[in-house]
Parts: sequence; structure tokens; C-alpha cells
Amino acid sequence: MRDCTAGAQQPGSLEPFEITAPEGCILAAKRPAPVSVRHVLGHLVPDVVLGALHQALPGTVPAEGASALWNIQISARPSDPDSGLPNREVLMFNSGGTGARPACDGLSATAFPSGVSTMSVEATEHVGPITVWRKDLREGSGGAGALRGGLGQTIEIEPRAGYDFYFNAMFDRVENPARGREGGASGAAGRVEFADGTPLRSKGRQRVKNGQRLRLSLPGGGGYGPASERDLDRVAEDVRAGLITPAQAKQDYGYEG
Repeated sequence: MRDCTAGAQQPGSLEPFEITAPEGCILAAKRPAPVSVRHVLGHLVPDVVLGALHQALPGTVPAEGASALWNIQISARPSDPDSGLPNREVLMFNSGGTGARPACDGLSATAFPSGVSTMSVEATEHVGPITVWRKDLREGSGGAGALRGGLGQTIEIEPRAGYDFYFNAMFDRVENPARGREGGASGAAGRVEFADGTPLRSKGRQRVKNGQRLRLSLPGGGGYGPASERDLDRVAEDVRAGLITPAQAKQDYGYEG
């Protein structure tokens, strides 16, 4: 197994190249098509390209990952318009898991290919009237495989006293989770809901009233290779670390330790 932490030179290109798309397709939209969330498509394109490269160069590219960022734009508004409290705007960048690589597990809560990171929870709470009650790795969200997909996150957000908030949902990998490669399983699909389990839409502006808590379950990356080929010692480590559940270890890997 290759050391995934070791640095290595990567191939590149010094020659210019041109990319084209037929006018009118989803990557070359014509007016009046809505394109304000164009970054979501841009972040999903690499999985399409890597899927094509995998057919020509098997054993080289990773499985699919969450790809598109789960950015959330929050508009906090006073519950009582006459309270005198100010309006506030908050933007959070959040990432799901990457796909497993041909020689390494996927990366958890990591933006790929953008490499974008976010501010700390404390800094976010300081600038906006919200409380982030939970922001941790989403257990079991990485696709099973000889190499396991990276985990997404579970995030819970509530407006503070005196406020409601509206959020703009721009989330993907909800109906189409990240697919594995070479027999690896798909990662977990994303979910948007209240903390009590009431489902919300993955697209569009929605309201969270004071006393309600929004829960975002970010998607995980796909696995690489058959789960039956994963070393059981690594499965045991995943269970101990809370990355997969004992039930998943038994169902996906046949581990009953």
C-alpha cells in the first residue's frame, strides 16, 4: 500500500489547451437559463472527466466524491420586525468526502477539486446570530471498498433568541450519490432536514424559525475496489474510530469483531 502522506511530483501541462461545449447544453447555457449556482456544475465536471480517464487509464484516478461544496448562505432576520435587532448575513463553506484513491482511502470533509476551506465555527457564530450545535464527521457515509470513501459531515444550525433565518440551499449529491470504482460502493447521499427529521428541499430559499434546528448531512465519497478485499484490521480501526458502525462492518466487510 502506498504512503498517502508522502509528497510526490504531479504531471502537468505547459501547453495551452481549449475546452468547448455545445451551445445550449448544461455547460454552455443560453439566456434566459438560470446560472447563478454555476459553481455546483463546475465542481461536478471533474468527476465526469475522471470517469472518462478511468476507462483509458484504469487504476489511476479516484472514485467520485461529494464534489460540489455545500455552501450555505444564511439571512438572519428579527422574529419581531419591531424589535430593533439588525439583519445579519452569514456564509459558510462546507465539504463532504472525497472518493477513495487507487491506493488510499478518501479524504473526509475535504473540498475537491476546489481546495476551499471555511472559517471556524467560533468565528462564524461571532459574526451572525446563529448557534452551530454540531459539526462532526458523518459516521458511515464513506462508500465501502478495498479503499474506503471519505466521510461527509453532520452540521446542525439554530437561530439565536430573537431571530429566524432564511437559507439558500445549493446542495447536490442528494439524489445521485458519489459512485465507487472497480467494485467499490457509493458514498452516502446528502440530506437536508430539520433536526426532528422533517425533510427540506436541497435547492431554494427556505425558512428556519426560532427554536428550530437545521440539519445538513453532507455526502460521502465512493469506495474503490471490492469491500471483500479490505484488510479486516483496517475495518476494526474504522469501527474504533467511529468512522463506520459495527452493523456496517458486518454487512459490508463481514467483520464481527
